[in-house]
Amino acid sequence: MSCFFCKGDLIDSTTVDVTDFGTCVVVIRGVPCQKCTQCGEIVINIQVGEQLENIVDELKASVSEVVILQYANAVA
Repeated sequence: MSCFFCKGDLIDSTTVDVTDFGTCVVVIRGVPCQKCTQCGEIVINIQVGEQLENIVDELKASVSEVVILQYANAVA
């Protein structure tokens, strides 16, 4: 698969997802992705994206300010 923007090669990697609700920030580390070796663009597949949404939705109602967690622990 090649990068949508620059057509560079994509490699398996991990990234950090940050969601800011204004009153709360959720930081999820170790999110599986593909990263372009040329421009650095990040691509997250549909399943990972859905899991991120589920994690954030669950935390949104129960946290007060900042949450930092590892992706692998949150989806296990």
